[in-house]
Amino acid sequence: MTRSYVATFMITGLVAGTLLTWQFLSKAPLKLNFPSDEIKAKEDLLKSYLDEQSYLMSKIVSLRKDVETAQSKVETGTQTANFSLLDELKRNIGLTVISGPGLEVTLDDGHFLTREDRTEVNNTNLVQASDLRDVVNILNAARADAISINDQRIIATSPISSVGTTIMVNNSHIAPPFVISAIGDTNMMVERLLNKNLLLDIYTRRAKSNIGFEIMKKSGITIGIYNGDLKSNYLNLVKK
Repeated sequence: MTRSYVATFMITGLVAGTLLTWQFLSKAPLKLNFPSDEIKAKEDLLKSYLDEQSYLMSKIVSLRKDVETAQSKVETGTQTANFSLLDELKRNIGLTVISGPGLEVTLDDGHFLTREDRTEVNNTNLVQASDLRDVVNILNAARADAISINDQRIIATSPISSVGTTIMVNNSHIAPPFVISAIGDTNMMVERLLNKNLLLDIYTRRAKSNIGFEIMKKSGITIGIYNGDLKSNYLNLVKK
């Protein structure tokens, strides 16, 4: 009896254990996904990455605008500097119209004389090219900003010469009276022109009424651009 009871008990326990195990396995869910906390961590990490990426993109756009603004300012400053330099160069070679206070110096031949009647005219009664050059040199020494003779703009290379009784400025014929216009420090220019030692021959001939010589201050003078040839005999192209 005892052995039969033990065997029956063992078989019953084995069957019951098997049934319980089968029942447990059939009801347990099959977990194929990550744990919820790990998924949440990954979602937070992805959101943080996307937020940082958006911030960096906006920062790049902002910095790019700053670069464009700075570049525009540099280009504007460069252009302004270049234009200023160009204007100064054009001014120095007489390619800009200049207006301002100045003076007019008028040189004229003696009365009742004509340059065409060479038999009755001697050199002391005529304004010479050298007279014009002397006045122009004094005005340049007085730092005149611009000079013209009968509307012919005078620059460093302007020829003032004569052929017989004909006077040429910038290779153009001009006739008396010769009006020399100058813009600059009026007081300085007048002071130099009134110095008889600098223009001794002109003052001597004026005293004898051989020629006319007058100086007049002007509150506003306009001197046009140089319209002669721009020679470049001494300019060489430098290759870098």
